[in-house]
Amino acid sequence: MKNYRRLNNTVGFLLFGIASFVYWLTMEPTVSFWDCGEFISASYRLQVGHQPGAPLFMMIGKLFSSLSMGDTTKVAYWINFSSVLFSGATIMFLYWTITAMAAKLYPKEKSKLEILGIIAAGVVGALAYTFSDTFWFSAVEAEVYALSSLFTAIVFWAILKWENDLDNRWLVFISFLVGLSIGAHLLSLLTIPAVVLVYYFKKTKQVTWLGLLKAFGLACGIVGVVQVVIVQYLVLFAAKSDLFFVNTLGFSFGYGAMAFILLLIGTISYGIYYSVQHRKYNMNLGLLCLAFILFGFSSYFVTLIRANAKPNINLSNPDHPFSLYDYLGRTNYGETPLLYGKTFDAEQTDYKDTGTEYRKGKHKYEVSGNSFKVTYDKNLLFPRTHSAKDGHPAYYRQWLGMEEGQTPTFAQNLSFFASYQVGFMYFRYFLWNFVGRQNDIQGNGSLDAGNWISGITPLDAIRLGSQSNLPASIQSNEGHNVYYGFPLILGIAGLLFLYRKNRQATLVIATLFFFTGLAIILYLNQDPLQPRERDYAYVGSFYAFCIFIGFGVLALKEVLQRFAPGRLSLITASLLALLAVPLLMATQGWDDHNRSTKITARDWAHNYLKSCAPNALLFTNADNDTFALWYAQEVEGIRTDVRVICMQFLSDHNYINQLKKQVNNSTPLPLTMADEKYQKGVRDYIPYVDYGFTDSVELKDLMAVLTSDNKADKIEMRDGSFENFLPSRKLKLSIDADQLVKTQTVKAEDKEKVTSSMEWTVDKKFIGKADLAVYDILANNNWKRPVYFATSSSQDTYMGLDKYLYMEGYAYRLLPLKRAANDVRDKSQVTNTEVMYQNVMNKMDFSGFNKASYLDEQSRAIAFGTWASNNTLATNLINEGKNKAAHAVMMKSIKDLPLRNYEIRDTLNKFDAVSILYHLNDLNHANIIAKETLSFLDQELNYIASLSPDIQRGYIRNIQWGLSILNGLDQETEKNKQTVLNKEIKDKFRNLENIFRKSLG
Repeated sequence: MKNYRRLNNTVGFLLFGIASFVYWLTMEPTVSFWDCGEFISASYRLQVGHQPGAPLFMMIGKLFSSLSMGDTTKVAYWINFSSVLFSGATIMFLYWTITAMAAKLYPKEKSKLEILGIIAAGVVGALAYTFSDTFWFSAVEAEVYALSSLFTAIVFWAILKWENDLDNRWLVFISFLVGLSIGAHLLSLLTIPAVVLVYYFKKTKQVTWLGLLKAFGLACGIVGVVQVVIVQYLVLFAAKSDLFFVNTLGFSFGYGAMAFILLLIGTISYGIYYSVQHRKYNMNLGLLCLAFILFGFSSYFVTLIRANAKPNINLSNPDHPFSLYDYLGRTNYGETPLLYGKTFDAEQTDYKDTGTEYRKGKHKYEVSGNSFKVTYDKNLLFPRTHSAKDGHPAYYRQWLGMEEGQTPTFAQNLSFFASYQVGFMYFRYFLWNFVGRQNDIQGNGSLDAGNWISGITPLDAIRLGSQSNLPASIQSNEGHNVYYGFPLILGIAGLLFLYRKNRQATLVIATLFFFTGLAIILYLNQDPLQPRERDYAYVGSFYAFCIFIGFGVLALKEVLQRFAPGRLSLITASLLALLAVPLLMATQGWDDHNRSTKITARDWAHNYLKSCAPNALLFTNADNDTFALWYAQEVEGIRTDVRVICMQFLSDHNYINQLKKQVNNSTPLPLTMADEKYQKGVRDYIPYVDYGFTDSVELKDLMAVLTSDNKADKIEMRDGSFENFLPSRKLKLSIDADQLVKTQTVKAEDKEKVTSSMEWTVDKKFIGKADLAVYDILANNNWKRPVYFATSSSQDTYMGLDKYLYMEGYAYRLLPLKRAANDVRDKSQVTNTEVMYQNVMNKMDFSGFNKASYLDEQSRAIAFGTWASNNTLATNLINEGKNKAAHAVMMKSIKDLPLRNYEIRDTLNKFDAVSILYHLNDLNHANIIAKETLSFLDQELNYIASLSPDIQRGYIRNIQWGLSILNGLDQETEKNKQTVLNKEIKDKFRNLENIFRKSLG
């Protein structure tokens, strides 16, 4: 037994080394897209990230960032490396978990063959998880999911240690880990039901269905107590105590909260003392566990402390108990109905007052308003078709085959839950990891993007159409990973094997699988058209399934024992399992998980900031439009004179307050509104009321009305209150041309191009605090600071100012220039040509696109956008008679941007490039790109043409794009007398056009 322990520990540490080495080799060396930029920035300077925060992750990240030794370009590397170690340790604990469970199937004194079988099961299961798609993705970047997975792994392993020796110190240890995990991610709490079940099976003499139900109920109750009572209500009680001490007793802020904390500490301490004195063992254990959960949860004191320090990133400013309560409750994300709620086409009928909300005043807490619960005319039990966001109603109708104007029935509601939420948003991800993945393109239900595949042609053809002669867009996509279902088969075999041997252990793992997977689906109630794939949320259930994969080795050995001796059957089973599962997963997944040469997110952020003039104001959207920019500024110190303003955060008065401060090299913004004009609960909703204005309203005059506290400037609302309103949708800002010249916004010789006033229309039924802040800035900036809008933002970000936006790189600059009445170009076709040329050629570096061994979908989207903007610049240079400059831009695109076509959409840019190059008489490069485009489209469209007409209709947009590009290439090559190439294009175009005309009509 001693030798077994030594061998088991040694193999566990060896797997830690192997997994960590793999993740280190494939780790991204700098910042990644999505939340990573925010996490790295917040960790490096101990700042406050988005709700509900991750203070423990920030503190650990800060520790790892110190390994950069002052080299700010290495900060991201070392924080990424922390995820590598967390993930490697997760694999180690998974291995020990599998071997601990497998060891229970054999006598205490195990034979060498049994020991080797246990080890083999652990190795295969752990390595399967090592190379699983979702876990590998999170293991190589600075995200919370690696640390969260480690907590999940240690907690589950620890309850097995408790089960082995019944030392209740393990339960206290688990409680401490649960508390700590709150400071990383709440997903770790979902291990609690499995922990409770292990406890029930060990402590109960006879297991019954009623006992199981009670155990499940208790488990759900404990999760609820931790997530709601401890994480939120304890903070709310502290807030209420502070409210009493400050507003009633006259103390300063914080004394009441501290009094509550001391009272809580005293109560728990006395309870522990009392339980010891009176030998109340269960009471003592329960209070100790509660105390250690709170010890772990105390990491949130860092959030409170740092919020009061007012760092540059201080989202939601949780600097007092009430704001911390909102922060932990994720109030910024709105409320999603779970058990009963509205349908997507419901209309508001009423609203109910659900309580008073408070804000921190100068000396007391002030009432900021009331919280409301809106009631609707159409409601369902278990509402799954609830979202009325832009595009969502149409998506529900399309997915469910509903007619326009039809309200979803309960059956259709359940159908959406089963087919979309469970099928598409969970089991699709599950099958990615254990059967295979079509490609790395985000899926929204189309046949060519983000589906699961097996690699077994007849099986895949049933759902996706013929899999013969797959086009390059699928076969050469690095995310095209086929496992032939081997991991799934081995996992199911392991499940059946374990069920025969130990039903209780099977139920424990199945409970972990359910609560970390399908239970999240029930709780999140996801709406459609998510901004990114969400597989990372269910990584705990994939962890559980890999335990079954480990037992699959023992199942395979048991089958082979019928034909071969025990030792040979074990060796054969182990080798087969290793080759068919982890090794296959590793070889298939390496190329799309290898980010070791990828620096596109960092380069993109640098280029974005370099697109802006000195001291610029840059309006962006959240996540990918903002977080990488924060990283560039807060960590690497790049262009800190530019103030990045995230439009999604502008509705928070705390964020507006931050804009009034000096941040790095950026001076305070020209905001004139007094704090009380936009405090929490003030001017959150400003409706449009037609006041009969026919002319545009001057912005400064409008601001005076919108911020007026005069009752005459307000309208009465349904609840009897009076609120400001928007009296006109037509707005204008008068322009002083001399001021534009003085501030170098335009050159003196371009003064005549300046319009006398900017006029635009607000296309909204109401405006909010964010709009008010932007209007204030525009009205009072007086063109002293250049104003930019991100080119990748959503349309509503541009505030209706589209005709005054001029591209200067990755950002649009707001310029009050005259436009010809017949100029109907979209803003993406208009450039501030001279400035943009200098930016593109001398300031922006695109070489990272070609240095990366793998470009993820987000990087490819940026490359696509860069091709498009460079093509636009070249076109406008040609229109200005600057052909030489236009050719230089095209050569930079060809040299630094990927020429490979990943999707048919990519050929839109390539056609524009071909057209421009022909115009510049660069026949060589034009023909090369034209031939590559022709070859790609020919393969893609011929594949689509081989499918049945019903399936072809799912590719209708690609067909339209492809035929349009071929038609364009036909015309371009004919016009430029490329006879041989033109004939080839013409023949293929006509052939494909005839095929699709016959099949689609």
